[in-house]
Amino acid sequence: MIDMLPDNVLLKIFEFYREDPASRILIGFTHTWSWQALIQVCRRWRCVIFGSPLRLDLRLVCTDKTPMRTSLDIWPPFPIIISCRYKAGQKSLENVIAAVEHGHDRISHISIEEINGSALGKLAAAMQQPLPALKHFQLTSYDESVPVLSKTFLGGSAPLLEYFDSYGIPFPTFPRFIWSSTHIHYLRILDIPHSGYISPNAMVACLAALPNLEVLSIGLRSPLSRPPQITPPPRTRIVLPALTRLYYRGVSEYFEDFVDQIDTPLLNELNITFFMDLIFEIPRLRHFIGRTERLEPLNKAVMEFHDREIWITVGFLYRFRLQIRCERLDWQLSSMVQIFGQQLPLLSHVEQLEIFQPSYGHMQWIDNPDMDSSLWLELFHLFLAVQSLRVLEKLVPPVAAALQELTGERTMEVLPALHSLSLEGLEPSGPVPEGIKSFVASRQQSDHPVAVQRWQRKLSD
Repeated sequence: MIDMLPDNVLLKIFEFYREDPASRILIGFTHTWSWQALIQVCRRWRCVIFGSPLRLDLRLVCTDKTPMRTSLDIWPPFPIIISCRYKAGQKSLENVIAAVEHGHDRISHISIEEINGSALGKLAAAMQQPLPALKHFQLTSYDESVPVLSKTFLGGSAPLLEYFDSYGIPFPTFPRFIWSSTHIHYLRILDIPHSGYISPNAMVACLAALPNLEVLSIGLRSPLSRPPQITPPPRTRIVLPALTRLYYRGVSEYFEDFVDQIDTPLLNELNITFFMDLIFEIPRLRHFIGRTERLEPLNKAVMEFHDREIWITVGFLYRFRLQIRCERLDWQLSSMVQIFGQQLPLLSHVEQLEIFQPSYGHMQWIDNPDMDSSLWLELFHLFLAVQSLRVLEKLVPPVAAALQELTGERTMEVLPALHSLSLEGLEPSGPVPEGIKSFVASRQQSDHPVAVQRWQRKLSD
């Protein structure tokens, strides 16, 4: 019956099949569909499919197991997707290199994961020609001995590139390469080795050529990767008009130098991880936030305390998150106080604050009896407008110990607007921690009462 359908109807059926999740396979971050099975049904189907290669998005998939030297001769000149997903070595890259050597002008996607140093050297030697059709590029490595990519990698040109993702790859001439790829909307360069260091100035200069950039991730591997000195404030800044998400991991000096040279009017997610340091001086971050229209003061904040990091999320749809990592057990909270003490305008409007530790894991530094509880008071001191504080189970004891210090004349030193305190993990009819009882009694005497709620977490919370 289906053979009696007109070609245009048959083509619509093939389009429907192409969109069916059951017919699509994931190649890197890209889906493609298995059209090869359909062309084996009959000559007519083959003619209809091959007659609309663009409409049906026909592409050849090259993996480490695909015999590309023969495949390129069998099939019509469709765009090529290169995918090598698991620990790419020299032997597994033979077919990939064959595709590069004989079909470089047709390669639209490259996704190679966990490549080792020797294999990357061989691949880089083969990828010396421009890739005029390349739209998607992903290359990751966990091998610390990978070679530094030269300025001729990818022929130094990929004019249609939209997606660039690298991890652990030293590519110091990347800024020069990216000038030829002005259509990029997703740029992710993480775990940059020190041998591939790109200065903040060079990074900013290349981003100026990317008006469509929406997502930017920059991650440095080593604390050595920092500018020799902070540059003077720029007379003019570049504008990234489409950027909505910015992620950074590295030293604070690099980030300060970087954000001082950019404006991001549409930014709604800022995720920062600073390497361990004793002193943070980050005034330029505060000014950067002040220049970002969507990161205006918001009224809700959530703080998550993890084993080696603290996150804070401000607002609902528009988020500001700082993510801190280190080895020392007493470092996180003091550093959070340092960092957010310099971002006071962002926090001083928060009216609802929730702090919690995820149910998984164990944080020794919170359970440490010798920990200075005044750090909690310094943290709470930043939240001048908080009316409602919600403390989840594992953090109730240290918070109670800190609030117990607020008696007499100190009663209103921190959380002056607080009128509701919710504690998770306490039985509704059970006792309230002594520290909380003391704090509530002191606030009652000062004519600023605080209501305490005790509750058990439900699965829907």
